Amino acid sequence: MVNKVYIIDDDDISLFLSSLVLEESGFAAKVLTYTSADSALRQLSDSNHTDLPEVILLDLNMPGKNGWDFLETLRQCEQKFQGRTSIFILTSSIAASDKARSKNYRLVQGFLHKPLDDESLDFIRQAHRASNR
Repeated sequence: MVNKVYIIDDDDISLFLSSLVLEESGFAAKVLTYTSADSALRQLSDSNHTDLPEVILLDLNMPGKNGWDFLETLRQCEQKFQGRTSIFILTSSIAASDKARSKNYRLVQGFLHKPLDDESLDFIRQAHRASNR
């Protein structure tokens, strides 16, 4: 079980369903949801090293600051998150270019398609463990 997960998605239904899957599986002790990248970034900037989420599930297509903008912002302070936080893109995008682009970000550990399911959770568990060894 991980301590804390952030879900960043502008769609309330996706937030609800992803939270439900995480809670029912016992994946995380605490699940926090954000409807904008800006609100999640504000919370992350106020967090100290011991209060960071272990996993972030990030949607790409959001109004205002999108998932790519979020990743670019984190790139500026990547060392704060390296070895502590694993980011998984959770999107409805089927574009191969998005999956390829995600590999340019060291904090991104995987590219998953909505909706979140048990198979995706297994992948997240394995990738998160491997990245924090």
